[in-house]
Amino acid sequence: MKRPYNLHVPSSTDFRIEGLITEIRTLCRERFSPEAEAELKRLARELRLAIKQHVGMAKSSLGIKKAVINERDPDAPKKDRIV
Repeated sequence: MKRPYNLHVPSSTDFRIEGLITEIRTLCRERFSPEAEAELKRLARELRLAIKQHVGMAKSSLGIKKAVINERDPDAPKKDRIV
């Protein structure tokens, strides 16, 4: 039984990461003030979280794809399966 699987990492995380990078670049063009430094630190934390979320979603997507590939031929020898 073939099931259509169209799994991918949502581009929303890409847009979020790109937006944060743009904000950081803009702040880096200005003189450093205590407020700008605090904002850069906040953006850096947010960027780390966004990247962590993006990687987690990608790993999950790959795990699901692996399971689907292995499910297609359950009688395949273990040596032929994706691990």
